Amino acid sequence: MATTKNELGIEIEEAVDSAVDSIDINAEIARTKLDGTIHELKGKAEDVYGKAEEAFGKAKDSYAKATEKAKDGYVKASEKAKAWADQAPETAREAKERAQRLAEESTAKVRQTVQEQPIAVLAGGVALGFVVGWLLSGRRGD
Repeated sequence: MATTKNELGIEIEEAVDSAVDSIDINAEIARTKLDGTIHELKGKAEDVYGKAEEAFGKAKDSYAKATEKAKDGYVKASEKAKAWADQAPETAREAKERAQRLAEESTAKVRQTVQEQPIAVLAGGVALGFVVGWLLSGRRGD
């Protein structure tokens, strides 16, 4: 069976058409897969963007809450410090009056004791003088 030139041309042409059809089919399959992959990646990117946007919103809310708490804490501390500063003169005056009252009461008790028991107070003073002299003399162990 001898193939003629014309028949050979037809066979080559059919082979080329078949190859081109096969390439077109494979290109369409690749394009479809690529479109699917692009669509999938786009969806994932949108999900990531949405999650990042949500996280940013939460962080922004947390920052606002923390800032508000800090401001409230500052205001409360400032008010408390002002109240203490306003009370300080009154507290100092009360302490001074209490100290004066205690000093006056102690002085009155000492006077009363000296007047009621002068000999006992004199003996106590002599004893105290003896002990202080002995301690200052340095002859404790001789």
